[in-house]
Amino acid sequence: MMWTLRQRAARIQRLLEYREQLVEEAQRRLAEEQRAIAACEAALAQLEKSQQALAMSLATLAGRSVEATLLSSAEMYSAWLVQRRDEREAALADAKRRAEAARAALVAQRREAKKLELVQARWLGELRRAELVVEAKFLDEIANGQAARRALGAERLG
Repeated sequence: MMWTLRQRAARIQRLLEYREQLVEEAQRRLAEEQRAIAACEAALAQLEKSQQALAMSLATLAGRSVEATLLSSAEMYSAWLVQRRDEREAALADAKRRAEAARAALVAQRREAKKLELVQARWLGELRRAELVVEAKFLDEIANGQAARRALGAERLG
């Protein structure tokens, strides 16, 4: 029985180590997704600055006579900025969805690891109780053997 309990404890330890690797992998994926969100937000901020700079430049040209090519170029650049902003917003929404999925996976992995930790604690408790029983039996046998020797020694003397 002791061998079986030790084998169980070793098996659950290996499973727990594997589960911890899965937890670390889920944490790494979540960190990657959070970096992707930060990159998308930084790109959106930069595009917003470019749009503001373009708007300020056009505002300074208001009331002046300007070449049609300049206005056409500004309009094309503005449309390009809007398109890029839309792309970045879509990428940000996608990154947020992936981050949420990674967060959910991390929570699930942690729950599974916690379950294994509880099973391991229970099995180690069983092992310890079994070891204590075996130890108590051994000590009883020693005590009984010593008592029997004393009794035999007393009979021989008496």
